[in-house]
Amino acid sequence: MDKLAFPFTPPTALRLGPAPGLAAERHAARRPLAGGGRALLLWLHDGGFTGGSLASARARAEMLAEAGADVVAIDYPLAPEHRFPAALAAAFEALKALAAKPAKLTGSAQTALFVAGEEAGGNLAAALALMARDQHAPALAGQLLISPMLDPQLGSASMREGECGGCECLYAKGWQAYLGGTTRADHPYAAPLNATRLGGLPDALVLGVAGHPLNDEARRYAAALRAHGGTARDLTLPAIAAAHVLAPVHDFLSQATGRALSIPA
Repeated sequence: MDKLAFPFTPPTALRLGPAPGLAAERHAARRPLAGGGRALLLWLHDGGFTGGSLASARARAEMLAEAGADVVAIDYPLAPEHRFPAALAAAFEALKALAAKPAKLTGSAQTALFVAGEEAGGNLAAALALMARDQHAPALAGQLLISPMLDPQLGSASMREGECGGCECLYAKGWQAYLGGTTRADHPYAAPLNATRLGGLPDALVLGVAGHPLNDEARRYAAALRAHGGTARDLTLPAIAAAHVLAPVHDFLSQATGRALSIPA
């Protein structure tokens, strides 16, 4: 990501979920949402399922805080030591912990809950939305997916154009580490693009990058959500940078929060 166009504010350390808890950091929102309310957003970092950390998540989390979200980033378990569904299960426990005390984290009883992530984190965020729907809780206002890693088949045109998808590709290695040799790649929580039931999901903003190997997966998933009656906007941006991201993300958070909390437009 480009250098931050705004001052960095040190996050607040947290632990979420059952003891000893998952390490997390909270980044306070830097601007209000249009119409009021607060957006509490669980952020899941990139890293191809095998890398990434709270430290590497800070720049993205600060950018989303600048867009108006109260962001909580988590340090989820990484593959291959922790294969599917370990990271997803840990993230779901963290999501439930946020849902149990949103006002404590945002300072407002008018708080809507979101999931968000990039690349492998986008996969986890999409899967969390599926899990929350299937388990009828927590109630989510929206999902923000940035260049999500959704299809282990790696067969899209943007993958081929990016000369990715071969066995030495970082995405192929990530999928192999995450799924191993025993998990079916068509499990909807492992590969949301293969899900056959996509109705009843929260509003989505799906961001891709022109020329990025994962761009086709982002667009296909947004189209699939719409085909199942969902509200999903997909944008292909020049880069995931503040200049391109802040306005659409702020608008998405404001609108989805307003709908979730029944705030008059």
